[in-house]
Amino acid sequence: MNKCKNQVLILLFFVSSAAAQAFGPAVTVNGEHISRQKLQAQVDHMINQRGLNSGGITQPAVFRQIQDDVVDQLIVQELLWQEARRGNFVVADEYVNERLQKMKSGFDTEQAFQFKIKAGGFTEATYREDIRQQESVQRMIAQGIAPGISISDGDVENFYQANIDQMKRPLAVRARHILIKPGSAGAAAQQAAKAEADRILAEIRAGEDFVQLATERSQAPSAPRGGDLGYFGPGQMVEPFEKAVFALQRGEISEVVQTQFGYHIIRLEDRRGGDTAPVGEVADKIRDYLGQQKLQSEVETLVMTLRNEGEVEIFLNL
Repeated sequence: MNKCKNQVLILLFFVSSAAAQAFGPAVTVNGEHISRQKLQAQVDHMINQRGLNSGGITQPAVFRQIQDDVVDQLIVQELLWQEARRGNFVVADEYVNERLQKMKSGFDTEQAFQFKIKAGGFTEATYREDIRQQESVQRMIAQGIAPGISISDGDVENFYQANIDQMKRPLAVRARHILIKPGSAGAAAQQAAKAEADRILAEIRAGEDFVQLATERSQAPSAPRGGDLGYFGPGQMVEPFEKAVFALQRGEISEVVQTQFGYHIIRLEDRRGGDTAPVGEVADKIRDYLGQQKLQSEVETLVMTLRNEGEVEIFLNL
C-alpha cells in the first residue's frame, strides 16, 4: 500500500513539474512574470521573420540563439516599462484606443488585422497592452531622456572633419538631347539616321535653336519638353550617353553619340554636386544623427543600470 502511495506521489511530482515547465514563468523581472507562452510566441515570430520555421531548425545552437535574443528583448522591454511606470509616463486608455484604431485602419478587414497580430503571438487584449507599454516607453524616452541630450557645435565640427569624405554632394547633371532612331537594324537605316543627326548638329553649330530643333525633330519622349531630361546622376543613363554628357561643360554640345536607342546630340544645361558640402549646409543633419546616437547610448546605459540594480531570473536552460 505504501509502495503504491509513493508511486502516486512520484507521479504527481513529475506531473506538477511538467506543468510548471509548460505554464510557469520563463523570466521574472523584479517580480514581474514573463510567461513561457509569450516567450514561445515571440520566438516563433522571430523565426518566421528570419524566413525559417520551427520544424526546419535542426541545429540546437540556432534555436538557442534565437531564444536568447528574444529573452533579452523581453527583459529590456519589461525593465523600460517598469521605469516608465515609475516615472508616470504611462499613456492613457484614450491614446491606446486611438493608436489601435489607426493600426486597424491599415487593414482591409478585421479578420486581416486579427490574423496579423496572431502571427506575432498576440491576442487583441495583449496587443493593446503591448501598445500601451511601447508608447509609454517612447514617451519616457522623448520626455524624460531626450531633453537632456545636447550636441555642441564642436561635436558637429569634429564629426564633419572625421567624415569629410562622406560630405560630398551627389553629382548630378541636367541635359537636353535630340534623338534620331534608325528605322531598322540594317546598315542603310543606321547610315540614314546618322546622316540626319549630323545634319541637325550642323544646323545647331550654325546657330539654330537647340530647343526648337529638339521639339520639332527629336524622336525621344522628351521632345515635347525641348529634349529636357531633367537632373540625373551617374549610372542612370546608358554608358555611351553618360560618358559623353559628363564630359561636357555647361552649354557645350556633344558630337553625335550612338547608343542602342539611336543617335543623340546632347547639350549640357547644368552640373551640380560632386564637391564637398560646407559644414553649415550639413550641420543640422549631423546634429540630428549625433543626437540619435547619444540618445541610444543613454537608453542602453539606463537599461544596463536597471538590469544591474534589479532582479532578473531566467527559468530556462539557455
